[in-house]
Amino acid sequence: MYDAVVIGGGPGGYICAIRAAQLGGNICIIEKNGLGGTCTQRGCIPTKFLHSLGDIMRKTSTSKKNGLDVKMELSYRLLKSRMATTVDKLASGIRLLLKSNDINLIEGEAHIVSRNKIKVNDKIIETKNIVIATGSHPVCLPGYEFSKNILSTTTMLELEDLPKSIVIVGGGYSGCEFASILNALGCKVSLIESESHILPLQIEEIGNTVEKYMRLDGINVMIRSRVEKIVDNMVLVNGEKIQAEKILVCVGRRPNVNVDELNGIGIKFNKKGILVNDKMLTNVQNVFAIGDVTGMYELAHVASKQGEVAAQNLMGIESKMKYSSIPVCVFTYPEVAFVGKLDGRSGEFPLAASAKASCLDETRGIVKVFENNGILVGAFVIAPHAGEIISEAALGVKMQLKPSDIFDTIHAHPTLPESFVDALRDINGEAVHLPSKGISARK
Repeated sequence: MYDAVVIGGGPGGYICAIRAAQLGGNICIIEKNGLGGTCTQRGCIPTKFLHSLGDIMRKTSTSKKNGLDVKMELSYRLLKSRMATTVDKLASGIRLLLKSNDINLIEGEAHIVSRNKIKVNDKIIETKNIVIATGSHPVCLPGYEFSKNILSTTTMLELEDLPKSIVIVGGGYSGCEFASILNALGCKVSLIESESHILPLQIEEIGNTVEKYMRLDGINVMIRSRVEKIVDNMVLVNGEKIQAEKILVCVGRRPNVNVDELNGIGIKFNKKGILVNDKMLTNVQNVFAIGDVTGMYELAHVASKQGEVAAQNLMGIESKMKYSSIPVCVFTYPEVAFVGKLDGRSGEFPLAASAKASCLDETRGIVKVFENNGILVGAFVIAPHAGEIISEAALGVKMQLKPSDIFDTIHAHPTLPESFVDALRDINGEAVHLPSKGISARK
């Protein structure tokens, strides 16, 4: 009998399996559709590969003004092949990690028979604990289905050729990323968002800033707009007909759950996902759930941490999830990242004043920080490599550091994280690399 069977080999599942094995557990993991799950196979990794190539194309197209005259031609099929190679390499790395930790990997579709039995490939596996890490899937617009012309984030990555034009429905994280990447690769993009600003789950300042840069890059951003009808390659939006080769729908995801199986062992769930506590435990004492299937956060790094917490609890080490300092990254141009509470006394630093940003010829963006009662509570970064910069802010929020704890730490020069330092100093009007706001601002 296994100590745990983990259903799903995504970033939550394989981390859970490895951590439980590190603690001495006899662990089995079952995966039916490629190790790494959506993140590695159909999400984070392929899109970030495309993002990196798009960044090269953007820089190359503007290099002539800096004395570098380069002619460029994109072979999307070769690019896609290299993307697949990268995915395969990372999936193979996960397989090696599982093997090195003596975790039994079974490839197939798992079915929960009882609280202690899993069926896979017509065999019954017995286990003390079950961890459900089955992820989620994209949903289409009401009244429509994914097809040859109406794409999901998964089928978008399966195209053999880059479309010349595309309408993207949904201005959330995925919609904004695909809009930026496809535009950088040479596709004509229209981005449709029904709310008053893109990235609608975040503060308006972030969405408005990203929208401004998207428009400067030639993306047709339409806010407060709804899709009224889709006919073949035509999308009717606010009475306006938009023709495009493809339509990409990014309006949300739903958990991958087998309702009959969950009901069969009495697990509570709702339309968002499986209900869990801060130990990642369901209402059934030996069944855990982690990642997208819980409907809490659709972020690979959150799933990984949930997996670690679940593993420790099922192995008898009490552990709880804390969600106050989760960094979120959106890979647009420039990137966007944020963490914590984005309110309180604030300080900011524009990238136009950053020496490193000037060297990179990437001065679009801002670093903004927030403090409450003398403690750093949140930050957002709109800048190249924002995903790397935000980690320091996340640590500061988690450790409840004072701004001085951070800006009294010497930062290397010239680097982009220096902007974080000056943003913190700006809370009291003391940013060194910004024009003085006067003595009154510092009182």
